[in-house]
Amino acid sequence: MATDTFFDEFQPVSKAGWLARVAQDLKDRQPESLDWHSPLGFQISPLVHADDFGDEFGFVPVESEPNNWEVVEGVYAADPVAANRISLDALEGGAEGLSVYLTSSPDGQFFSQLLEGIYPDYIGLHFTGPGAQSNPGAILGALQQVTSSRGIDSHALRGSIAFNPLAYERPDWRYMADLITFASETFPHFRLIELPVGNDGTAASELSAMIQRADACFRELSSRGISVERIAGTTSVSLGVGTSYFAEIARIRALKILWLNLADVWKSPLILPEISATTHAGAYTDELYTNMVRSATIAMSAVIGGADRLQISPYDEYRSEKSGYPPAFGKRIARNVQHLLKMECHLNEVTDPSSGSYYSQFLRF
Repeated sequence: MATDTFFDEFQPVSKAGWLARVAQDLKDRQPESLDWHSPLGFQISPLVHADDFGDEFGFVPVESEPNNWEVVEGVYAADPVAANRISLDALEGGAEGLSVYLTSSPDGQFFSQLLEGIYPDYIGLHFTGPGAQSNPGAILGALQQVTSSRGIDSHALRGSIAFNPLAYERPDWRYMADLITFASETFPHFRLIELPVGNDGTAASELSAMIQRADACFRELSSRGISVERIAGTTSVSLGVGTSYFAEIARIRALKILWLNLADVWKSPLILPEISATTHAGAYTDELYTNMVRSATIAMSAVIGGADRLQISPYDEYRSEKSGYPPAFGKRIARNVQHLLKMECHLNEVTDPSSGSYYSQFLRF
């Protein structure tokens, strides 16, 4: 069926025409009464139309390939043996990556116990927590020791370390440059810098702060011989996704567009950071079944926005005493939300699905 003439029999309707019809249906209410007052301080109409954009405005996808994001499950790893059991359950249940929270800097024995029975070259390994922030080099060294003892090629491993050099008052940029050089030769698929997008201010201010931090990393590390392209290739951006569905889609897309502009300023090829999305800490309430629904909308907004890896919290996180089911049930539901989006909705086969949305494009500004 030809699609280029599909709409020929339908007459175009201007925004003024739509507003007139809305006013007719609302009877004694004005269309402006439906507007959303954003926390960012501006007013947004639920009816966004092509007339809101100039003729020069074009809808260009931010991505050129479908987003087959990574299904990640969090693992608290104070005890490596207990963490190993949790990790195996997660992987057997369909997790594609592990986000391992390290309470302290690990050694080779720790990783040997943590990864017992796990094929680390088949999954994503992501390390967060104080142990990751305090000594990222120790993590790579311990991983190298374990992979060498098991005959695994370290080049096959992929993952990240949540290390933010700007968390220190006086960052050791020479150490960071040496670490990036080492990792590019030994763990080329590991990202070593993670820049957080905060939630304390407005979305615009927090994204602006993150871009400024990225620019500082580019400036300091490039002066020590690391190319901007390589710096971008070893950077992740982490953010918590809340319940404002369209705004969260727009926020992730805006992050990528800002990064594109940053790369342009540095005259560097565009290498997007890996975006790690988690459930925002304040998104859930004590209404557990409501949380199940929220987990689905949070996951959809993160995926449609373009998150590269996603960790959805169980519906009863920190509220297990209110649940009538064991914790394993909540974790299974959290994983299966993402499986449904992949296996039934096929969102992992679509390239930048929100790029043609007038509404999400309008929210960008």
